[in-house]
Amino acid sequence: MRMATDAKRQNAGAKVPVALPKGEPAQPAASSVPLDISLQQAIGSRIRVITTGPNQASVEGVVYTADPLTSLLVLNTSPAPPTNVNSASLVAPSGAYRLIPISQISSFQLLSLPPQPTETTNPVLNAIDINAVQARLARNISSQQAAQARLGPKGTTPTDQALFDALSRTHPARWVGNNMLISDTYLIEKPYTAANVRLVEGRHGDLDRMRKVVDMERSKVTLKLSKNLIDGKMAADNASGKGMAAGIKKGG
Repeated sequence: MRMATDAKRQNAGAKVPVALPKGEPAQPAASSVPLDISLQQAIGSRIRVITTGPNQASVEGVVYTADPLTSLLVLNTSPAPPTNVNSASLVAPSGAYRLIPISQISSFQLLSLPPQPTETTNPVLNAIDINAVQARLARNISSQQAAQARLGPKGTTPTDQALFDALSRTHPARWVGNNMLISDTYLIEKPYTAANVRLVEGRHGDLDRMRKVVDMERSKVTLKLSKNLIDGKMAADNASGKGMAAGIKKGG
């Protein structure tokens, strides 16, 4: 159990680019999501996996499951599985299956989304817009990528992340290593104060104004986080006081 937990933590930190099917908008190279989340989003889809190591291989199949406990990807490698696979499937379709440790996957390509069922006995299911469901799956993967791209590198504090989020609401912003890049013009280096704002080489902008914006947003973020901390402590103290009062009353 400890080994499975350690493997899960390791894979949760690993990231992999996701190639969407032809016709879907291309994703920026910086957009990436943890392997296990990407693969879970792709359940029922046909993918091509590239493995790592000296014996690098390409494996194609339909994702049956991406188990976060064992950190294993299960692929139905049959050319055409007889039945559809989805996240609610209780019985595995017949076919050849291959188990691949997620830690040994370097990248994967989404070849096709889950096919539309050819038969159904429930008239309600006939009203489902399959194209809309497939589009939503692609949007979910895209939104996961965008959300991960907004997260700062390892070691980013809540204050630093909150500052980035605040700046990104009014300016195009992205992480470049440990630095915040704002509007492709201003670079904010650690510890992300007004004094750490500088112009990107070859770019022109109002540096003094951006430093004032960073100083103002950082003050607002610090005040908000301090208030939340105080409110949380007061709530905990009140709950503790009520519990003691109830105990005294009960004991007479």
